[in-house]
Amino acid sequence: MIQVRVKPGVEEKLKAYFPWVYRPEIVSYSRKPQKGEQVIVRDAGGHFLGYGYINPQVSISIRLLSFNKDKKISQQLIKERIQQAYNYRKKLSLDTDAYRLVHSEGDFLPGLVVDVYDQYVVLEFTTFGMNLMRDWVIPAIIDTLKPQGIYEKRNDYAQSIEGFETQEGVIYGEMPKEVIIREGELRYYVNIPEGQKTGFYLDQRYARSIVRQLVKLGQTCLDLFCHTGGFALNMRKAGAQKVIAVDISSQALEFGKRNAKLNGIDGIEWIEANAFDFMRKLHAEGQTFDFVLMDPPSFAKNKASLPNALRGYKELLVRGLHITKRGGILVVYSCSFHITLDHLFQVLIDAAKDVKRHIRVLKVSFQDLDHPWILQVPNSLYLKGVYVEVL
Repeated sequence: MIQVRVKPGVEEKLKAYFPWVYRPEIVSYSRKPQKGEQVIVRDAGGHFLGYGYINPQVSISIRLLSFNKDKKISQQLIKERIQQAYNYRKKLSLDTDAYRLVHSEGDFLPGLVVDVYDQYVVLEFTTFGMNLMRDWVIPAIIDTLKPQGIYEKRNDYAQSIEGFETQEGVIYGEMPKEVIIREGELRYYVNIPEGQKTGFYLDQRYARSIVRQLVKLGQTCLDLFCHTGGFALNMRKAGAQKVIAVDISSQALEFGKRNAKLNGIDGIEWIEANAFDFMRKLHAEGQTFDFVLMDPPSFAKNKASLPNALRGYKELLVRGLHITKRGGILVVYSCSFHITLDHLFQVLIDAAKDVKRHIRVLKVSFQDLDHPWILQVPNSLYLKGVYVEVL
């Protein structure tokens, strides 16, 4: 196995179980590395630090899977990690039949994402090295879950960076075009091949439960970037008198309408529109709401896009504050690691100053527990939500 030495000082963060080695942190190789091959990482003095896999062509060159000298990367290790991930989810007692089974670094399997939708599994390989271990991963999932089918999703962004390609489609058993999942007392249609992410925003489960608690009987609610209606349905179920759900995707809205019908829920107005433009229109008309929620797509896919993303958030929040009644609630989410909770707080402060409103924080939320985040891996915390009362 190839030996890799890192610069003096780098070993401290690796000893604290940070699982990445960046390309500039590498001092030497025992030979020229091949993309995706397994490596032993050592400090400048040659002492063992961990086992990982390497892609010398990308910024995060090495991803570590084991910090234990006696635990080499093997098919058995991969199987153990998947079983451990499953055992952890079982302990959570989630009131659903859809959940994330493997959350990449959050489950010590960097480059692998696995979601479960009832009897079906959707997976993504996001690194070259983990894709090379697919013949270990897939049998382990089958042994652990015994699913009726497994569907592989392509992550074009990750694969373009890592320099590999896979074919999207069914790789085991059978997969229906649509699956119906249950979350609490609500059910949702999921189109796995055509849906966002692996088919549904499973990471917002906890946030949906918070919205269900905060919305009160008879209120008027606005769900912006509503996708297939998860928040809108919970608003109505909580007793909202009127709900407007807005998305730019006609396909997402059709699923939202079908989800409403599936649950016997009416009273939601589904509108195909650009959320920014729609809020501008509402403000011009003097319309206000008791509860305004905005869950936009990622504005910051990388660090360079952060300034533009924050400007976008400020514009969203200024418009959102204009159309939230005094005493009402405004909610904003970010699904990008690069936008921190402090960033959200600051743009809320700036927007409130422009609109001349006091805001009071009611709650903060993160991704649900089946999307675990590791303190040693800041990047594993990506989803944040802030709930404020507008005064």
